[in-house]
Amino acid sequence: MIDSHFHLWTEDNSTPEKRAERASQVREMAETMGVDRICLIGNLGETVEECRRNNEIVASYVEEHPDLFYGWARANPRWGDDAVAEFERAVQEDGLVGLKNHFGPGDICGSDMKVSNPQFFPLAEAAAEMGVPIIVHVGQREEPYPEEYPTESYTEDVMELATRYPNLKIIAAHIAGGGDWEYRIKNIQHQENVYLDVSGSVTDTGMLEMAVDYLGADRLVFGTDTWFLPGVGKLLGCNLTPDQKATIAYNMEHLVPDDAANKLPEAEVDRRREEIRERFERTEEPVADTVVDANAFVGQFPFRPVDADPDDLLATMDEKGVDRALVSAAESLFYRNSHAGNRELHERVDGNERLVPVATIDPTYPAWEEDLDECIDEFDMRAVKMLPAHHDYDPDAPEAKELLDACAERDVPVVVAASIEDQRQRHPRVVLNGFEGMRSKYFSDEQADAIIDLLQASPAADVVVADAWDNVARIARATTQSYPDGVHLNNAVRDGETLFVLDDLYMFFPHQGAEIVDDVGVDNLVCGPKLPFRIFDAHYVHVEQLPVDDQAKDRIRHGNLASILESSR
Repeated sequence: MIDSHFHLWTEDNSTPEKRAERASQVREMAETMGVDRICLIGNLGETVEECRRNNEIVASYVEEHPDLFYGWARANPRWGDDAVAEFERAVQEDGLVGLKNHFGPGDICGSDMKVSNPQFFPLAEAAAEMGVPIIVHVGQREEPYPEEYPTESYTEDVMELATRYPNLKIIAAHIAGGGDWEYRIKNIQHQENVYLDVSGSVTDTGMLEMAVDYLGADRLVFGTDTWFLPGVGKLLGCNLTPDQKATIAYNMEHLVPDDAANKLPEAEVDRRREEIRERFERTEEPVADTVVDANAFVGQFPFRPVDADPDDLLATMDEKGVDRALVSAAESLFYRNSHAGNRELHERVDGNERLVPVATIDPTYPAWEEDLDECIDEFDMRAVKMLPAHHDYDPDAPEAKELLDACAERDVPVVVAASIEDQRQRHPRVVLNGFEGMRSKYFSDEQADAIIDLLQASPAADVVVADAWDNVARIARATTQSYPDGVHLNNAVRDGETLFVLDDLYMFFPHQGAEIVDDVGVDNLVCGPKLPFRIFDAHYVHVEQLPVDDQAKDRIRHGNLASILESSR
């Protein structure tokens, strides 16, 4: 596979030895995941001189490690003729393969300019004349987010550039970077010189399949945007044929200019494509280990097609090798009376041993205690899901503590989750509590503080925290660990279990998994790929790449969750 979109993000690139450190780290990770070439993106710089130094750094990586790297050039269109001159120099002298454009202001990101701005056109003309591609940071965010980033390029801007320069090859970056991917796909479907890279943080099911339906596999380009593990995982796990996946995996090589010094010979590309096709075939086999999804859903989702009825979910579980799933009603995310969704859930899954029903309870709604009793005593629901953002209360609201205390009395675990999809792509008329402005899909720092307060206020409840992201270490420390604090000992450890969904944590690279193990511990981690909304492999890869033995992985796959479910019988 050739990763079209990987940021350098290295503190010290000043010497060959320093660059070799980063190259070694990237190489080990790439070999593990089946990636054999990576297109590096460096910083921009505030001046032409800084930009030249940054381009030369990327070129040094390519020269020193030609079997691993290609490189993108940077240039700020606001520099006018100087930008064009630096871009041409970087391609013709440094051997870089094209231009990366990012709108973000500042040294690292970009130009604070849409690609439809006439100031950008000279760079596009230079790229077309040299026969090299441009990769453009593109979003398609719902209102009010465009007001926050008014110079971010959308597909309309890409289309204007592509129709103006039909000989220019344009990669519209990260279809999965947040925003309306269905809109993006349909908007560019007939513009043959526009490609989509599949990078970004979003791992929605159906995304790559729709892109192939509308564009064909030949116009999709593999990339990770440095989200390496989930980036590889979603291509592995999407519902395309091994041939289609292999085509996507190596399409970037066709966009690399023929005169690139380290361009792969066509026969070598064919050989590697066949190797990766065989790997894709092998990954179609279901996981052999026992796996339980701690945060799954069934029901109807109003904003995009999802195969979320019980039979479809079970078929997905069979395909992927998931043995059981804790399922809550998707309708309960949006019903004013969330308990109506619980009753529908009971009708759908009653008697199915593989689908463990989870009651969605809104503690701010009248008679929630009666709803909880009905779910546990009559429907035999085994856990409770709490969705404060969807139901418009703060995680540390008094009502939330009352719910946790009630669940502790009934010996029923609680799953606390943030949201079901990235907020950059949510319906423009849906705003979740605590997700105002440019926010993604995880709990914010402030919400994490509130979760800590909630867990400490209700120490007896067994709780599974989903969507903790990069706040997991401090939540775990505050609720599961004793530690000295100056001359004091902070030993306010909760009596109930505190578990965290590994799939939702900040883990691009395997070494971050080691940090998670150190900070949280394998006994506090569970598996939760959020079926059927997310691509299973894009999240199960976290378990596979965690640097622990199989016995520890089994605790994460099913053992830790089983321990609190058994006590709830």
